[in-house]
Amino acid sequence: MYQTKFLLLFIIFATLISMQCNEECPHRFHVPAEIIPYQLEYHVGDTIRFVSKFEKNVHELQTDMKYDMSKKGFGPNTVVVFLDTIGRSKITDYFKFSTINSTYIETGQSEGSVLIGYYDFLNDSFSLEYILIPKYPGNYFLIQKCGVWDNFPGRCRHVYYDAIVDMNMGKDGNINLLKVSKDTLYSTIPEQVAKSQFYDKGGFCFRVVP
Repeated sequence: MYQTKFLLLFIIFATLISMQCNEECPHRFHVPAEIIPYQLEYHVGDTIRFVSKFEKNVHELQTDMKYDMSKKGFGPNTVVVFLDTIGRSKITDYFKFSTINSTYIETGQSEGSVLIGYYDFLNDSFSLEYILIPKYPGNYFLIQKCGVWDNFPGRCRHVYYDAIVDMNMGKDGNINLLKVSKDTLYSTIPEQVAKSQFYDKGGFCFRVVP
């Protein structure tokens, strides 16, 4: 009986400690980004520029503190979905792509591709820039995500951590354009998950006209 009580008290104590540690542990970093110019509608041949720059001391949302992430591996990736069809899209079928980041490349085949690589780290700052020039009219959904691949000072063991991409300082990203998608995966995103499925992933919708 005493052993049972001791075991129960130990489990409760360990759970409370675990909850406290998780509350105090960093696990979600804030990465700013912007689309220039930010607008709903572009023309074929227009330049759509993505820029993301931030200093080495990166803000973490859980602890509301900044952590020195010098030379750590921020791994971004970009997907552009053609909303007027169902399934994934190959980015360079619909856009001309260029970047000043030598490690950022397109990978994948005709059934779908992704831009993937790393942020450059120079003069104590991270940076990623690329340009998309639309080739064809249509409705599009850009998804910009980011992972953190290295350990850093202040990291807790056994705690998963990632980064959210805050596109254009919290603007709505033209999210209502998702409703025209032929793919219900995008046209029926419930409002209660819009933050995790759209805003935390740097979501940005736009239309291209002739």
